[in-house]
Amino acid sequence: MPKAHPIAVRITIVLLLLTAGFAAEPRRIAVYTPQTNYQVDILVRDGVDYVGVTDLLEPLGRLESRANGSKFTLIFNGNAADFQDGKRQYRTSSSNKLELASNFLVIDRRGYIPVASIVQLLPHIADTTAEYHAVPRRLFVGSTQFRFAAELRHGPSRLVLTFPVPVNPSSMIEKNRVRLIFRREPVVSNGADSVSYSGDPFLVSSSFSEIPEGAEFIASVLQPAVVSVGDGGHTVTISAAVQAPALPAGSAGQSASQGAANQVQPPTPAPRTRPFVILDAAHGGSDTGSVLSANLLEKTVNLALARRLQKELEARGIPVVLTRVADNLLTWEQRAESANTSHASLYVGLHASSSGHGVRVYTAMIAPQQPVQTNRSFLPWELAQAPYRERSDTAAIALAAECRDEGLPVRSSAAPVRPLNNITLAAVAVEVAPLESSAGQLGSAEYQQKIATALASAIAKVRGKLEAAQ
Repeated sequence: MPKAHPIAVRITIVLLLLTAGFAAEPRRIAVYTPQTNYQVDILVRDGVDYVGVTDLLEPLGRLESRANGSKFTLIFNGNAADFQDGKRQYRTSSSNKLELASNFLVIDRRGYIPVASIVQLLPHIADTTAEYHAVPRRLFVGSTQFRFAAELRHGPSRLVLTFPVPVNPSSMIEKNRVRLIFRREPVVSNGADSVSYSGDPFLVSSSFSEIPEGAEFIASVLQPAVVSVGDGGHTVTISAAVQAPALPAGSAGQSASQGAANQVQPPTPAPRTRPFVILDAAHGGSDTGSVLSANLLEKTVNLALARRLQKELEARGIPVVLTRVADNLLTWEQRAESANTSHASLYVGLHASSSGHGVRVYTAMIAPQQPVQTNRSFLPWELAQAPYRERSDTAAIALAAECRDEGLPVRSSAAPVRPLNNITLAAVAVEVAPLESSAGQLGSAEYQQKIATALASAIAKVRGKLEAAQ
């Protein structure tokens, strides 16, 4: 039998190694939770997709697991579940026997559940709901997913996408097409996945789809385009690139190559102003907050005060963004995520109460930060504010002092006001109460303006310190 040529053998080996490398690349599930976003690898056994149950749950809370032979016990935030290798049935502390879509696996003392059973397991073990989109492999834990609005505006023609929380998609601008890729954000369909814009001079159509471990928005255009992100990440605008007017042919002192170069100038992106303050008007939508009087709800006062404070801050040249600009419902987790991704220096939560008098300024009530034990350790969600407490205290002292100078009764303290513990920047909450016995004063434009002016003056004074601390 003739021997293979050494070069041919080497080429064959390289090809086999490359093939094996591509085949070994793992598939993953993108997991979106109120605490964080992460990915878990998929393990395939007998044609069934599995995930490590500890990989899935470890970022979400306190987790313990024990493997004893074929038995596997999981304890998550005090809830227990007992599994057995090669068996579908399992039991949790809150239910009778349940059944997985396929057998539970124990491999190297690690437990694996079928992907198809994640949505069934999480309510029993983690006290939360989940929604899994199988084709793009995206898992949404709790109410994390959000939708966007798309609006075609004119003068000039442009497409504006508006999001309830800040986003930062990657963009790819190709000939006659703009692609936005959302890898970290739990963006889902708004119900209009394919839209045509007949007769528009710039935009032809747009489409949205979920792709493996993310989402994609595509706009088909008739002209070169640019993408800009504004409003602290709440808006993404697709517009035509600015073209410089063509110079007359044969202009004096201009070569042919210079003329060609000056026909179209590359677009200059509009500078993005990083907000210094993020204002969070508490409550909203179906969450009305306190009923302050027969005709006055807390959510209404909070938003009105946020708008007045926004105007006062902008008048002082201080960039600001609001978590909500209308009567819409946001979870505490969404508010924290909005603040943490805003790149702001100060978070101010706004509340109102019919009890007490004047202004109360709160900072987070938080346990001492625990030392990091291993490189796998991470700062728990409820301790996220810990490294920023000194900055928060600086802001709280300034706010209280300015209110006091304006003749407003002030009280400052640490308190378990959500979501202060979860904010990764200087963070305070301000609760406003009437000066008099009537809660109706909270709806007074004069009283709201007095408080907004005091708060804005304090923020202006402390701005330098907080920016220097970053």
